[in-house]
Amino acid sequence: MESDSILPTQSEPAQEKASEKVSSPAVTPAAVTANSAGARVEVSAQTITRMMGIASTTDLKLLEGRLDLLTSKVSSMALKLDRVLTMLGSVPTPSDIGRLEIQLGSLKSMLREALESVNSSRGSSQAESPKAADEQSRKLVEGIRSSSES
Repeated sequence: MESDSILPTQSEPAQEKASEKVSSPAVTPAAVTANSAGARVEVSAQTITRMMGIASTTDLKLLEGRLDLLTSKVSSMALKLDRVLTMLGSVPTPSDIGRLEIQLGSLKSMLREALESVNSSRGSSQAESPKAADEQSRKLVEGIRSSSES
């Protein structure tokens, strides 16, 4: 093979005509194509891969580093979230607070009844005081049972 070009070669007069057409002010697209087809431009493989959108090894290493950083941040956040959830597990719920309020209310009413019975027993005779003490202790025991059941 005489030439590396795929295009058919032109004779010398045809080449001169083509060069005249290129240098003339009215340039036709066919003349430009014919003239530029003979010129070869070398393009590096890196440029071709960039134009195709293929990632290079440095791009992949950078992406891998960023993914590792993101993974470590996510695992750190998960660890902190676990700590918060364990702390929130020990916080009393509204139902716990409601039960506590009920128990305090029943304790308050038992104390009020005990004070009333003590005041009334002082005014009564000495013979009635052992019965009143027994009644008071019975009421106290019943109040404690009812508050512990609810």
